Amino acid sequence: MKGTSHTFEKLERLTHQATIDAIFQKKGNSIFKVPLLFAFFETKLHTPFPCQILVSVGKRKFKRAVDRNRIKRQILAIYCLHKQRIYNAVPTDKQFALGILFLGTTKPTHQELEHQLIAAIDEFIKRIE
Repeated sequence: MKGTSHTFEKLERLTHQATIDAIFQKKGNSIFKVPLLFAFFETKLHTPFPCQILVSVGKRKFKRAVDRNRIKRQILAIYCLHKQRIYNAVPTDKQFALGILFLGTTKPTHQELEHQLIAAIDEFIKRIE
């Protein structure tokens, strides 16, 4: 199975604009765990992976790109550690586009992010089963 390591490959990144729009409009579902919004949408992806992911941090709340990039890196690192659970839960005939938005106003600690993202992943797994 593709994606069994804790790395993040280029094909795992969600870049298709129409799919991104579908996630955040009425087509997708979402899970809100303060300060994260975990949105997902079942669709056909052009990749061998069961999921593609988008991570976003608002420019309005974090003016400096250094701060936004740090939060994105932390979220992506936590996701890579726990993506195997998602890949095992997703049926082989389905694929999901995932979007993780950080909606907080202060810089989070790694432990806070990890706790909330794991809770969101657990809820996602419950909903797709």
